[in-house]
Amino acid sequence: MASKESVSKVWIEPGCIVCDACETTAPTVFQVTDDTCIIRPEALDAGFTKSRTQEIIDAAEECPVDVIKYSTVIEEVAEGAAAPKPTVAAKSKAPEPSKAAPAKAPEAPPAKTAEPAKAATVKASVAGEPDPAIIALLRAATARGGSAGMLRSAEKTPEPVAAWKKKDPSQLPPDARQAKVQEAAREARKDPDLERRAFLSGAALTVGWAAFGVGTGISIGPAFGRFMMPNVLEEPDPRIRVGKFQRYAEMSPGDVLEDYKSQGIWMIRDGDRIAALSIICTHLGCIPNWLPNDRKFKCPCHGSGYRPDGVNFEGPTPRPLERFRIALDGATVIVDKSKKYQQELGQWEMAGSYLDV
Repeated sequence: MASKESVSKVWIEPGCIVCDACETTAPTVFQVTDDTCIIRPEALDAGFTKSRTQEIIDAAEECPVDVIKYSTVIEEVAEGAAAPKPTVAAKSKAPEPSKAAPAKAPEAPPAKTAEPAKAATVKASVAGEPDPAIIALLRAATARGGSAGMLRSAEKTPEPVAAWKKKDPSQLPPDARQAKVQEAAREARKDPDLERRAFLSGAALTVGWAAFGVGTGISIGPAFGRFMMPNVLEEPDPRIRVGKFQRYAEMSPGDVLEDYKSQGIWMIRDGDRIAALSIICTHLGCIPNWLPNDRKFKCPCHGSGYRPDGVNFEGPTPRPLERFRIALDGATVIVDKSKKYQQELGQWEMAGSYLDV
């Protein structure tokens, strides 16, 4: 008797980012709602999941945050069974050629050698065995609209990314600023006449302003020239008062205070220290969310995850969140956003990056 592995139970752990990959790969097992993914009621039956073992395995491998889990059982099957779901008709056909049993005996070895030959064809590749994630991606591309469906979903920009695209480059973090410059360069390459038009309009504007400046200097003089000079605007004070020190001393290790998130700050208790975290994701500048039940910060744009102390542990983000300078003014805690500390440079141990409790 041969044996095969079948999925007997499947479930979803906390942390789903609602990416729709699981429902695309196994629509009869998973259902994506507005804020999470659930197992369909019929898929709670072991008999149902066993017949969809490969779909569930592919969906688990394609999940970007690895929250799809399953358990398997080993079952014995007949040597000549070609499919994982034997039917009554298949069982009834087996006794019919009983008279010709001696003639079928020599046919058994070719049947056994046919399976390895088929497996060898699948694995025949310069790079070795095909990547299961690539196989799942190809299956998703040919289902639910194919490549056209994938292109339509790619056109949908997450709200945090759209908000950052509207900001001036000087207000963006370095990673997002570089991405915006690259996007502008790509748009410029699409329009070959853009450079010529920009040059002509710039030249015309320069000539016009030069003529205006000469006329102004001759007719009105220095008084009007002083009036035309721009006024200097004061930048807002980067120092923010975030409350009494006693409030943070009473926090438990690992706690996060979100009262000042609108000002770009998370106040955290890291062991016997207090620190001020920047809310900007170090991947492309989105704003993560604090998930108290999962005890982590989760970026909605690309799935980056950070622990309560700001250290990255999942997703594409290359480094931990940054920390601001923190100090005491009497009994009041002051956060200075003009100075940042980076963990990968060893700056979290510098004075000013934390307060001892």
